Parts: sequence; structure tokens; C-alpha cells
Amino acid sequence: MRVTHLNKGGFGMAAKTACGRSVLRTPISVNWEEFKQEREEARCTKCVASKQFSFNLKMDEKKR
Repeated sequence: MRVTHLNKGGFGMAAKTACGRSVLRTPISVNWEEFKQEREEARCTKCVASKQFSFNLKMDEKKR
């Protein structure tokens, strides 16, 4: 089963996912909007439990 990771930020070699993996080593990493649209089964459990995920949820709530 493919697992999707949440991009945290950075550029080039410094780019990381929310679970701490290098973006260059993860086969599938997406931005926040695409991560929200993924099925819950296809999301990385460490990315969902991360501070970045919580922060993004809070920011979405403030926009509403």
C-alpha cells in the first residue's frame, strides 16, 4: 500500500516531511491541500501525529 507524507518545508536537500524524512527519500510527499484530500488509510501515521499537521488544522479553522 502506498503511503503519502506531508511536506513540512525547506528547499532542495533540506526539504523534510512532517515525520522527519527527507523529501528526496520519500516516494510520495504532498503539500497540505493534497494531504487533506488523501484517504485516511493512505496517510502516514507519523505525519498525522506531527505538530505540523496540528498547526495546519488550526490554521484551517481560523480561516473559516
